[in-house]
Amino acid sequence: MRLNDLYLTFKREFTSKRFENPNLEAKSLIQSVLNLNNTDFILKSDKNLSKEDIDNADRALKRRLAGEPLSKILGIKEFWGLEFTVNEHVLDPRPDTETLIEAVLDYVDNKDVPIKILDLGTGTGCIPIALLSEFPNAVAFAVDKSADALSIAAQNAANHKMSNRITFIESDWYGGIPHQQFDIIVSNPPYIVESDIAILSKEVKNHDPHMALFGGESGLECYKNIFYSLNKFLIPDGRAFFEIGANQLNDIMRLVDESNLLYCESRADLVGIPRVVEICCGDK
Repeated sequence: MRLNDLYLTFKREFTSKRFENPNLEAKSLIQSVLNLNNTDFILKSDKNLSKEDIDNADRALKRRLAGEPLSKILGIKEFWGLEFTVNEHVLDPRPDTETLIEAVLDYVDNKDVPIKILDLGTGTGCIPIALLSEFPNAVAFAVDKSADALSIAAQNAANHKMSNRITFIESDWYGGIPHQQFDIIVSNPPYIVESDIAILSKEVKNHDPHMALFGGESGLECYKNIFYSLNKFLIPDGRAFFEIGANQLNDIMRLVDESNLLYCESRADLVGIPRVVEICCGDK
């Protein structure tokens, strides 16, 4: 079988299963499995493939058709123009979360300022790494209760040459953080209501870690835990930015008020859903 024949076979499979972009799916999967760049993929289209290459590609195809996300098969996901290693221990970075990065950039006037950032529930480390790529004099502390997730985050930091600017802490929220305060606190905590598991796509439900998805019966449990001690870790004139789920803005605003904090503003994602809230300690 030639490379182009394999591509056409994959494209037919993805088309028949109504994948959104069968051409890209087929090309990306084959390039990853066979370690081909874009030029190789074009120039070697008539190349005869070995049985080993065909078998490896077929196994990858079966995984994708079974609902495993392409990112998990490839082992990488792009976020903020950067590539991040992903596996079954971490939530895939999503475009919606870039809204949080934009909110922080809008708040900090001077990119060269030496700020200190705390990321709660870091997962892949995509949020602090993206922020450090924008703030050359910033440092970050990245917290996660999953040692497996922290291992991936540390790998991503190393890949982007930021290991000396990020401190990784295995902790459930604030528990293991040294007593200090931060200029910026960010988090994309689990916020899906547990009862919504049935309506999630199989790509999410079967391949993302559940502890990174579900925020208890109300979807708000993690926010309650974070907001309760936020003023101990945020400098008086600092800001905290949180990703939230659809239809959660009013509940989040209520929790902010109950926690003796101040709601500053919210920011919508690309489809107009309130996705990020900005809060501060204020003086209540």
